Amino acid sequence: MQLTEGKVAAALSLLAAGLLAPMAGHAQEASGGTDAGVSAPQRAPNAYDETASEPGTLVADSAVLFYQEDDDRVRAIEAEAGLTWNRSNGSTFSIKGTFDALTGATPNGAIRSNSVERFEPPQQRAKAADGELCPIDGCTSSSGTYTIEPGKLPVDKTFHDRRYAVDVGATVPVAEGLKLSVGGGYSHEFDFTSRSVRTTLAKELFRKNTTVSLGFNYEYDTIRPYFGIPDALGDMGSYSVGKSRLKKVYNVVAGFTQVLTPEWLVQLNYSYGHSTGYHTDPYKLISLVDRSSGDPFFSLYERRPFERNRHSVYFGSKLALGSFVTDASARWYRDSWGIKSVTFALSEHVPIGRSFYLEPGVRWYHQTQANFFRYFLYLDEPTPRMASSDSRLSRFGAWTLGLRGGAKVASNIEVYGSAERYWQYGLHFDRTLPGNLATTDLFSGSKSISVVGGVRVTFR
Repeated sequence: MQLTEGKVAAALSLLAAGLLAPMAGHAQEASGGTDAGVSAPQRAPNAYDETASEPGTLVADSAVLFYQEDDDRVRAIEAEAGLTWNRSNGSTFSIKGTFDALTGATPNGAIRSNSVERFEPPQQRAKAADGELCPIDGCTSSSGTYTIEPGKLPVDKTFHDRRYAVDVGATVPVAEGLKLSVGGGYSHEFDFTSRSVRTTLAKELFRKNTTVSLGFNYEYDTIRPYFGIPDALGDMGSYSVGKSRLKKVYNVVAGFTQVLTPEWLVQLNYSYGHSTGYHTDPYKLISLVDRSSGDPFFSLYERRPFERNRHSVYFGSKLALGSFVTDASARWYRDSWGIKSVTFALSEHVPIGRSFYLEPGVRWYHQTQANFFRYFLYLDEPTPRMASSDSRLSRFGAWTLGLRGGAKVASNIEVYGSAERYWQYGLHFDRTLPGNLATTDLFSGSKSISVVGGVRVTFR
């Protein structure tokens, strides 16, 4: 169900990116390596001080993620496996495959009610026996209807999905201190298909103490909801208006990395993204509420803008004190939908003996709401041109506490894992609202736990 736009996808991609990528070499990266004019010791005090991408090696990496939201909401199991070939001439080739399965319940956008609520998907226009389309008032096809008990958060109990993805990449030196990276990916779900290509050019300067880079990514998505495209801001259960829609996403990233001292490395990135096409979530609803009683009367399908522009600035710092490495980062974001956010993260790489490490970390996130976000709409107000009650577009904050760890069980074999606890916070009650709305919990944010385990084998 369009995982690339959901918080589940964010959790999956963050964990996979952090754990399926090489986890060793933090201190070596922070010191700039021997190419930066720093003499390497004859024997690293900890196995994780060794360079992760050793030339002339083939690295096999695999991991499994288990993700579970509280209250029996979304559950995900994801498996990834990849190969990376680091050639002696400095070029690198990689391939990675991913499979994940999702089940559970996800908020549909409607507010809680004091009475039973019934939800149904768009109706598909079926064909009669003679092959002709049925009339508007007959021969319909609809399933996936569900009801919600009074006082309960409306969630889509039919939520399920499967995703298969593959990604390939290559980095080759094209001149002294200049590297070109290219790659592409393909991801397929029941109702969503994504294709992407990317390229990055990176130049090393001043004895490899400075690196500047420029990258471009293009993504082409096809959205095919289970019951067709709903009529935006149309009544729940009305006829679908098509089978699929398209979306195109363009991203440009400019980066600057600088070794300040043999133990301190900083990075600054700016990214710009532009997307056009179908941004609406076809599964999200917004409640129509009676202004006097404050009770939800009916639901409409949401509608989002056709375009979106994104700007973000990222700053990161790695400071090594022996084999201990402090990793701190901050990210500022804003987009044309009115959302502004900030993220701060801090982790500490702690070696234990020669073959083990632990890495506790914390991350804080906060965002403002989109210009068109509404918890609900009143029955007697004009229907706005855009409206969504998706909690991902609301004002909220989130904390993540995590612990990673790894062990070299042999000179070429590493096992690793992590556990994270994530929780969101936001507006629960607005006592100024009329009727029952004043005592209605408006917050539908999530709490979750995720666990990852993996193994990494290096062939020399």
